[in-house]
Amino acid sequence: MSSTSRFKMQIYSPQWGDKDLYHFKKTKRGWEFENYRCKGEVDKGGNPLFYKALVTESLSYPNHLEEYLSIVWGKVEVLNKEQVQNIFDEISEWISASKNGLN
Repeated sequence: MSSTSRFKMQIYSPQWGDKDLYHFKKTKRGWEFENYRCKGEVDKGGNPLFYKALVTESLSYPNHLEEYLSIVWGKVEVLNKEQVQNIFDEISEWISASKNGLN
């Protein structure tokens, strides 16, 4: 699969009552990250901008999220785009559930 593919997370924000959009595109050392507040290079686990964006939105996130994002980064080249997006969708639901006390 091409590492130029862009993946998205849609995470529910109680502050806005809707889902916020977060984009990830694999780079050699991590991800190119973007949301409506910020844009830039993050490491394989999403540090620092992804977590700053979550904190800014008052969103909590599950333990080990950084490890899961690193694993996904390593699988981008071996899975197809739909499979990787499905993983990002599952992570989005996991984060949304964590904020809502469902985990």
